[in-house]
Amino acid sequence: MRRSLPAVLGVVVGAVVALALLLPGYVGLDRLTPFVQLAALTPMLLVVITGSVFVGRIAGVLVTRRRRGRPLVERYPRLFAFGFAAMVTAAVGALTAAGIVGSRLLADDPAPPGRPLTVLALNVDHGAADVGALAAVVRARDPDVVVLPEAGDAYRARLAPLLPGYAGVSAPAVEDGGSTTLLTRPGVGTVDVVQGQLFGSLATTLPGGVRLLAVHTAAPVPGQVGAWQQDLADLVAPACRSGAPAVVVGDLNATTDQSAFRAASDGCVDALETLGAGTTATFPTNLPRWFGVQIDHVLTTGGVGVQDGEVLDVPGTDHRAVLTRLSLPG
Repeated sequence: MRRSLPAVLGVVVGAVVALALLLPGYVGLDRLTPFVQLAALTPMLLVVITGSVFVGRIAGVLVTRRRRGRPLVERYPRLFAFGFAAMVTAAVGALTAAGIVGSRLLADDPAPPGRPLTVLALNVDHGAADVGALAAVVRARDPDVVVLPEAGDAYRARLAPLLPGYAGVSAPAVEDGGSTTLLTRPGVGTVDVVQGQLFGSLATTLPGGVRLLAVHTAAPVPGQVGAWQQDLADLVAPACRSGAPAVVVGDLNATTDQSAFRAASDGCVDALETLGAGTTATFPTNLPRWFGVQIDHVLTTGGVGVQDGEVLDVPGTDHRAVLTRLSLPG
């Protein structure tokens, strides 16, 4: 038993590392801080831990070289048994997480043609996004609907002269950081204000009866986890579970690796994941696209299909824009 104890401890340590850092959102750990935050970082931690396991394996090979006529592995057998067991167990966890994350790179077939709808979403970072650059993107991509979390009356007033033809509503009418703006082409129905826990969100009915929600949830930072969970339950879940055609767009401050988001979005399809871009980071922009997190989403349900889309950079904001071309039923 004494000989096997280091290996048993290694397995325990490796399992704790794998479950707590790589899979908290899949084993029920992500209901509280810090695991709810760690769950959002799963792709980033996967890169770091996989690199650490690789480096550890190389280091293990190097230190087993003979010194003074005797291998170090023979001089410290318990230490090496512990390290090897921990590394193998962590590697198994990393492979499991890699399979989960990697599945988001598999694209589905485009939806059948229907009534087209192009949606652009961008958190403008307290109104800091370059207005001219954003207007240029809108003119080039010609979306029917533009959702701008953290844009209020002031930002909309600066943007409106550059985008004639779009009607805009901001809610609540406060500073940019606490508001959300919805820009629409003519023909869209009345826009309703939906107040979240911290931020304003908006809802409207598109031609054909498709419900569209422009959402900005609270962030799952310490002290706001409950508000974030409530926003997901109040704003996202009803649309995804109704069965009626709906589109949920905006900064949801959540990733697929968080169980609260998966539960709230059950019944919806994530557009970027459908396109095989489910690992492309939308935040923050100072990290490469393969190393950040995807917290900005376009979710569809009720027969609303996904044709194609892209993630775009706009200067001045710490978020990337999500553009999707959808196919509406009927």
